[in-house]
Amino acid sequence: SRLTNLQIVFSIIKSIPMSKYDLIVVGGGPMGLATAYNVAKAGNKVLLLERFTLFNQSGSSSDMVRMFRTMYTEDFMADLAKDSIQLWKDLEAEAGVELIVRTGLLNFGDPDYVDGPEGNLLSPIRNLERLGMKYEKLSSEDIMKEMPFKNLPPFYKGLWAPDNGCINVSLTLRVLFDMGQKCGVEVKQYAAVKLVEVINDSDIRVTVDIGSPGHNTTEFVYAADKCVITAGAYINDILEPSFKLKLNLDIWEMTSAYYACDPLLVYEKTANSKIPFEGHPFKCMWFQFAKEDNDDWRESNLYYGFPQVPWGPPNMARIAVDNAVRRIQNPEQRKPLPVSHCIDRTSKFIKEHAIGVNNQPTFSVTCLQTNLPDNMFVLDYMPNCSNKVAVFTGGWGFKMIPLIGRILKEMLFDPNGTQYDISHFKITRSVDGKSILVPVC
Repeated sequence: SRLTNLQIVFSIIKSIPMSKYDLIVVGGGPMGLATAYNVAKAGNKVLLLERFTLFNQSGSSSDMVRMFRTMYTEDFMADLAKDSIQLWKDLEAEAGVELIVRTGLLNFGDPDYVDGPEGNLLSPIRNLERLGMKYEKLSSEDIMKEMPFKNLPPFYKGLWAPDNGCINVSLTLRVLFDMGQKCGVEVKQYAAVKLVEVINDSDIRVTVDIGSPGHNTTEFVYAADKCVITAGAYINDILEPSFKLKLNLDIWEMTSAYYACDPLLVYEKTANSKIPFEGHPFKCMWFQFAKEDNDDWRESNLYYGFPQVPWGPPNMARIAVDNAVRRIQNPEQRKPLPVSHCIDRTSKFIKEHAIGVNNQPTFSVTCLQTNLPDNMFVLDYMPNCSNKVAVFTGGWGFKMIPLIGRILKEMLFDPNGTQYDISHFKITRSVDGKSILVPVC
């Protein structure tokens, strides 16, 4: 009886919120780290809750490198990409390290390709000119002179933009964490959020199970004035129990691989180079736009690649098809192995069109890409939460980390909200007549 009474008392104590925070961030990936840092830097008390460990391979930010690009078909995305340029430079200056190797980006392919997850080849020109950003046009012959490609169709065109570059993923995450720590961000790892509640339209209460896998967990309750949910592919695990709502997600199991390159093959910079860098063998990031084979979305011809980067394996280039044939609705459905179909298509492309690259992968990597039906972000307030809870999710977002961290901070802590146009990312929007946010019975 005495033990039972103690258990009851302990249960009551656990249910009483601990010291109150200005902000609780749910999800310790790049967006969560950037938001926590921005808010804490402004003098606020911040708690960050991560379901796994920091810097894990369970979500969208696995591997070593991501693209920073400015070539967008949509005006609003091009505007945000340009705004991100200075914020990346500011972050690098604050940290005292280089986070982006700015080699530019070469988009090339079929000029008549209409639209895909990365837009198309030529439409970004209008935005580059509108924003006063430099670019260079290339012919098929130019591309094969500047980069290690062969057998490209003569009608192919190219577009190179110098303001783009390769992001050092692991260093970016570490920098955001370290700078957040200096500003007082408190971090809890192995903290699985069970419930986010808005109490009386004012206070936030977050219930969490804390404990590493294979061990007993302990339930804690934390209180805050505001909350940001940046849980990526796992976001419905928060939204469903907390708000009886879920997003219509299409989670892509992306597969990429590293391929050995000939270390003696060099594409030099010359006085006439349209891409003014030296390549071993790739000078810069690249992306091919081309229609799928046989009108079958599984047979995509959208390929991308990176040059060798200083923090990566020597004489290796990461190359992949920008598609996923394994698509899931919940991260628990994820399979641990790369998708052979994607590797096979990439190997075929390399054999037919790349010079000095072994078409058999040395090793492969996977990640989860969280997509909405229109391939856009969700960046908005949760409905009916008095603008106390903000949400971000969506694929292709790493390139805008400093910007999104700032936007989420402004949404919750600046009296007039954010200065940036996020009207296209509403959580209540519909795509093809269907709401992307649906009730859970």
